[in-house]
Amino acid sequence: MRMLFSIKTYRSFFSLISLLLVLQPTQAADILDGLMLALTFDEGGGDAVADKSGQGNDAKVDGNAKWIDGKIGGGFQFDGKTWVVAPHIPFNDKDFTIQFWVKSDMLSGAEEVVFSQHELNSKNLSLHLRLYSTGKVRLGYYSNDLDTDAGLVKKGAWHNLTFCVDNGKKTRTIYVDGEMAKKVPAAEKYLGKKGDTIIGGWNRVDKGRGKAYQVYMGAVDEVRVWHRALSPDQIQLSMKTEMPVEAKGKLAHLWSQIKRSSF
Repeated sequence: MRMLFSIKTYRSFFSLISLLLVLQPTQAADILDGLMLALTFDEGGGDAVADKSGQGNDAKVDGNAKWIDGKIGGGFQFDGKTWVVAPHIPFNDKDFTIQFWVKSDMLSGAEEVVFSQHELNSKNLSLHLRLYSTGKVRLGYYSNDLDTDAGLVKKGAWHNLTFCVDNGKKTRTIYVDGEMAKKVPAAEKYLGKKGDTIIGGWNRVDKGRGKAYQVYMGAVDEVRVWHRALSPDQIQLSMKTEMPVEAKGKLAHLWSQIKRSSF
């Protein structure tokens, strides 16, 4: 019985290794290509959040740092008075994909902005990725927004949200947990050229708030930004992949971090 188990185990192991050897270069390259920001929130302490993309877009905690167990490794808990600020990443006139894990408390009100970049209160100049207490998700440019149906995001549960903009194909798409939730033609591009990249709220100082507007309360993990539109397969792969210490030029290391759900 023990020998039979061992033979099956070794066969499964070598089959998996063979599969990895075939797929490793292509799939690892798929995830790294165009990666501009990768915040893993694995620090576990302090006010610095390292960018693992290799692009140097390190972030800082503005407020009370609360490090927690995340979806993959460590995570960060937002209390409605804290946000994480990274440098400006250009999105204007570009294809892009933004992806992160959230576990929302949905306590701050009907609307919570998880990710934003604000230039002006004008059409296509204020990027905001928003959750609603109804479970709806928004990809907003300001007066040019895309909403999913309600009921897709549940309070207190981990969900992966991916926002994909393909200007070449003129489409905007929202994915929830790797499944397409909404896709529409996009005649107009995002045009903002200024503003920090903020996780945890919306930098709308015009609203008279000391910090963020429509603040987010809940957990966040694995915030990633690409300067390209990911395919559905690449989105699924990224959901299962833990970013390496330095992603740039580390394909083998990246592949080694892909979750081994079959073991």
